[in-house]
Amino acid sequence: MKTLPSLCALLIGLATCAGSAAADRSGADAACDATGDTARYTPLTARVADAPVPVAGSDGRLHVVYELDLVNATGDRATLSRLDVFDADTRAVVATLDAAELGRRLVVRERNAAAGTLGAAQAGIVYLHLMFDRADALPGRLAHALAGTVGAAALAETAGCVRVAPQTALVFDAPLRGPRYIAGDGCCDAVRHVRATLPMNGRFVTAQRFAIDWEQLDEQGRIFVGDPKATGSYVIYGKPVYAVADASVAAAVDGLDDSPPGQLPPGLPLEQADGNHVVLDLGDGRYALYAHLKPRSVQVSQGQRVHRGQLLGHVGSSGNSSEPHLHFQITDGPSPLASNGLPYRLRSFSATRRGTSTEAFDQAIVDQQPIATEPVAGAAQREQVLPLDLWIVDFPE
Repeated sequence: MKTLPSLCALLIGLATCAGSAAADRSGADAACDATGDTARYTPLTARVADAPVPVAGSDGRLHVVYELDLVNATGDRATLSRLDVFDADTRAVVATLDAAELGRRLVVRERNAAAGTLGAAQAGIVYLHLMFDRADALPGRLAHALAGTVGAAALAETAGCVRVAPQTALVFDAPLRGPRYIAGDGCCDAVRHVRATLPMNGRFVTAQRFAIDWEQLDEQGRIFVGDPKATGSYVIYGKPVYAVADASVAAAVDGLDDSPPGQLPPGLPLEQADGNHVVLDLGDGRYALYAHLKPRSVQVSQGQRVHRGQLLGHVGSSGNSSEPHLHFQITDGPSPLASNGLPYRLRSFSATRRGTSTEAFDQAIVDQQPIATEPVAGAAQREQVLPLDLWIVDFPE
């Protein structure tokens, strides 16, 4: 599984970035900002750059995942004590973050920042995840009420109004086939993907917002058997990956060696972060990334048309990878890093258990033990939903 700090470190000091900048996708809706025609001083600015797109998850709920970008426009430290997310039309509160939760969800780049605070002239991101039981409960527009202090003064302002996009209509086949695949760092709060917001081509983007690192378990619940330093010890290594839809090949890279398991490779150039990989152009500005493929296994070339279910390559450990896995994501641009991550649903799979936590997952790998799991509610068969974090799924053969 990737670790965010190392991927971010990969970008430090780079003057240029690969890929083209995506078009402006601002989700801000000035018409629903609560300022009206009255000028108000707001010491913190807040905006949502990308309109949130709800997705049906494998737990039967609708998930809304997005970022609230904050900037402290003052010379004093701001401390946030509460954030209310509310329906901008009905004014009904749909989520409340207290000081402790804000401390966990507000991310700033200052290494020694106090939780829940923004320093003078400092920017931060609040990573939000809302859940709804029914489609008719989804707000059409969201706004955000912030409370706290700036210096010695009280803070109370409403900002960051955004329209909620329609539920995703993207439905694809699974990129893998067979039993016991575990959705590592998946939707919606696993920080290694959803918080991988990067400064690319002059703007912040979160290409990995809905990315999954797919690994596979053996019948005892282990992701590898034998030497943890050998790629061939991992259950998923060498497994075939398939086109999730009819598409054209936007990029195909091969010939890079596997990265040795156990740690992320140091000093990796940005253009090699995805290792051997394939990017499919799915049409309508949607792209699928298959990353970290096995050396000399890629079966397609740029510009080639592929059909749904066609073999693309085999799972490896190339690029910014600490162990063999398939990194899969959908974005709105061809660049795997300089695009906006989009939710999607998989056509069909079955699941009865999930991993208990990311921490337990990581520790099981260190201890070379089966991964701790727990049952999930509902029938085993799931149709047209997104597998959530650490769900263990069987894909159609």
